[in-house]
Amino acid sequence: MRILYVCNGNSFRSPAAEGLTRKYHPDLEVESAGIRIATHIAENTKQFLKQRDAEKYLKSRPDQLTQRAIDEADIIIAMQKEQKEFIEDSFHLEDKEFKVWNIEDPITPKITPKEALNKIEKKVKNLSIA
Repeated sequence: MRILYVCNGNSFRSPAAEGLTRKYHPDLEVESAGIRIATHIAENTKQFLKQRDAEKYLKSRPDQLTQRAIDEADIIIAMQKEQKEFIEDSFHLEDKEFKVWNIEDPITPKITPKEALNKIEKKVKNLSIA
């Protein structure tokens, strides 16, 4: 089973989800990507994973979302519905299961980085893939 996490820049939410999934669910294949990639992985994400002894699972740089990544995924998990809509409008999809976690981008005042990362960790820990 291969999971693809998608967020805006692949610097904060989706790489955190990828790293935590690698730690908590080592049997799953996982990747993350962004629809408009950032230049680096966010420091908050690095520190959060370090505190959970999971920094070794963190990617070194953001990755751009590609058709290949979508094709290789069995399940696509978008952090917000906007990413799901972007993927549906921009890529060829065939037999893809989608989930939306509804975790706001912490660059907005709606959620703090810590709140977002805690929500991601909870979702990853409770991940059930049939």
